Amino acid sequence: MAHEVHVEIERKYDVDDTVGVPDLTGVASVARTSEPDTATLQAVYYDTERLDLASQRIVLRRRVGGADEGWHIKLPADEGRLELHWPLGEESPIPEPVLDLVLVHVRDRELSPVARLTTTRTTYCLFDSAGDDIAEVADDLVSAVDETTGQLRVWREWEVELTDNAPGSPKKREALLDAVEQRLFEVGAKPSESISKLAHALGREKLGAAPPRWSLTSKSTAGDVLREAISSLTERLKTADPLVRQDEADSVHSMRASVRRLRSVFATYRPLLASTAAAHLESELAALGTVLGDARDPQVMHDRARNLVRSQSNKKMHEAVLQRVVASKSAEYHKALNYLRVIMSSERYFRLLDDLEAFVTTATFAKASNKPASKALARGLAHDYSRVRKRMNAVDGAANPAEWHERVHAVRKAARRLRFGVEAVTSGETAIFGDKARRLAQAAEGVQDSLGEYRDSFQLQDLLVVSAEIAHADGENTFGYGRLHALEQQRADVALEEYSRAAGEFRRAKRWVPKR
Repeated sequence: MAHEVHVEIERKYDVDDTVGVPDLTGVASVARTSEPDTATLQAVYYDTERLDLASQRIVLRRRVGGADEGWHIKLPADEGRLELHWPLGEESPIPEPVLDLVLVHVRDRELSPVARLTTTRTTYCLFDSAGDDIAEVADDLVSAVDETTGQLRVWREWEVELTDNAPGSPKKREALLDAVEQRLFEVGAKPSESISKLAHALGREKLGAAPPRWSLTSKSTAGDVLREAISSLTERLKTADPLVRQDEADSVHSMRASVRRLRSVFATYRPLLASTAAAHLESELAALGTVLGDARDPQVMHDRARNLVRSQSNKKMHEAVLQRVVASKSAEYHKALNYLRVIMSSERYFRLLDDLEAFVTTATFAKASNKPASKALARGLAHDYSRVRKRMNAVDGAANPAEWHERVHAVRKAARRLRFGVEAVTSGETAIFGDKARRLAQAAEGVQDSLGEYRDSFQLQDLLVVSAEIAHADGENTFGYGRLHALEQQRADVALEEYSRAAGEFRRAKRWVPKR
């Protein structure tokens, strides 16, 4: 069930019953105004009992009548609102593709009608000199029933919405809206007191507040910085959720990275966050990360094998390899993705989201978290830097190749944790440490990336060997597998050379570790 996407840029105005829509011809680039067209729109707005969607400034409705009747979701955007549109369908149940996009906010709470609106809409299209419609003015008479209280509210409002043919730059779009607005003000219109029809129907000026934020300075406590970091990363996790449900490109990778970053914050700064709640969240994030990894790892092998074959001049020779390897990993990915979706619709997952949100506002941290962030947070970073160094030194003591690989992988994971721990307190609102710490994160990233490349190459080599054995048993020519395996061995050697260089840079990065 595909959906259409539209960026809604509009302004709303309150107006009394005695005022008529003025002629807007000649205002800004408006060369002509259409004759009025009237339609009746009936909409049902859905939310939970505690208005979880409204609190996120999200609107979910089903509207009958008008050119865009159907299921709609409206989301906040950098400019205006993002409106998603599906075909009409039945009123109940809410179609799964629609529900998937709001489930991260609704979770396992019931969605039901919270408002029913009947709107008599008279529209006027505004055209420029080229004959393109650049905006639409809607004169709406609205009758709304608040389903939570039974209260009826009736009002009249004007909406001015830009079309896809509106000026291309934000500055020009703003100028057009300003000019139209000035003309509407002249006849008595006023900016709407409510942000949307749903807000008005519920007797509110706003639908919801922004997530909690802490005003951070160089004197902020470590606890406030960590609350902001966890809050921001939780929002990143929630943003990735609906994309995974729709199987958007790189969505599993994005969600997995958000989970790993959150885990790194809880692990690096464990002494400051010390509590049963923090330990529980760290454990639950680890469990979710495992399921995400089960879906992400086949993707990595799928893409790596495909790109390896595509890099060869004789693609025909390797086509059988591609079909066998890529097909198997594609099937493995979709099986894992289906399981991931089950997990993401479970009570356990929904409670994890609840607990993450609650943690930043209600959790009690260790006393040390009340100390200045620049000192208290440095201790965790210094510890993690030493941790990576110790694991690097342990690699040479491996007794056999299997243990060597295990220890190298441990270095990679430790470097990743250090990198994410640094980045959590060096960017955006949490930029407590400056360029030196960011260089430390870059040095850790160099170790992580080089060993990640080596690990991916090593795993593809194993996959090619196993696939070649199966192909041989099926009577296929396995020469192509051997050639690709040799190429991957070369790539692995290059990755280890890169790790040697990155490890040297990391050791020299000790001077960038924040002082405790």
